Amino acid sequence: MTNATKDHRKTGTKYEVVETAAAQTSPSATQYESVEGPDNSSPDAEATNTAARAQLTAGLVEIESGSDGLVETAAALDAIIGSYPELADAAEVIIGTDERVRVGNTTVFPWRAICALRITAQNNRQFIGTGWLISPRTVITAGHCVFMHAEGGWAKSIQVIPGCNDGMQPYGVHVGNVLRSTTGWVNNKDRNFDYGAIILPPSSRPGDSTGYFGLAVRNDAFLMGAALNLSGYPGDKGGRQQWFMAQRPKAVTDRVITYDIDSMGGQSGSPVWVLENGQRYGVGVHTNGSASGNSATRINTEVYNNLLNWKNLGM
Repeated sequence: MTNATKDHRKTGTKYEVVETAAAQTSPSATQYESVEGPDNSSPDAEATNTAARAQLTAGLVEIESGSDGLVETAAALDAIIGSYPELADAAEVIIGTDERVRVGNTTVFPWRAICALRITAQNNRQFIGTGWLISPRTVITAGHCVFMHAEGGWAKSIQVIPGCNDGMQPYGVHVGNVLRSTTGWVNNKDRNFDYGAIILPPSSRPGDSTGYFGLAVRNDAFLMGAALNLSGYPGDKGGRQQWFMAQRPKAVTDRVITYDIDSMGGQSGSPVWVLENGQRYGVGVHTNGSASGNSATRINTEVYNNLLNWKNLGM
């Protein structure tokens, strides 16, 4: 591995190993039901805008259009602002020293199954987020990435960029507008139910190339002793680089996992996963944070069942 180092985040065999490099190489007990967004899919919904990229400008992420004009230049914010405008300065936080590590090679699993999101709201404002594949066509993310209460509701469309790495998009750009979330989030804006999914069109199957995460329901004792891995696309790094950190949680409830894993706006929707016997299992969906700890919607049995249904839609 030329000009690269391997960084073991924390101590222990259950944490991921991340390749970091200066120079990047070319790609070689309320039972809330799920709720559906409008189905605006079409055979032409898949896109391959290889020129779309993000750039940090004056505290905002600005998306630049490619030659096909798929994405118009517009200021983009972390999608949590679409439901909570008052959180513009505190969507997610660095807790103490920033311990995130950049993922240098996003063409290996699991990093290639983690996706940068470019979200266009109904009013055409643009936001950023993170998602992760659980089937060839199903991308899990935060509920506030698919339904934004202050921006007209269901997103108009979402670009999904697996393994995005600066200007490289080794698995293309895919556009989804078949969206799912929960009544708890959509109707009540209840952050305990802040999770959702993007179902890509039948012609768009990036998970066949990237692989995808498993899902698991784990008890409190397991989670409190587990190494939690989190990786996503933070806006403070431009929204087009993947950054990772791992740590044990500080608290769990029936619906939330809290941890001191550093994150910033744009990482909403990131996978929180455990590594067991070489397999990756999502146990949470990263959603928000504060100085007292960032947190994820916990994958309990109810969440698992919804995710499994959405997974089957994308097989």
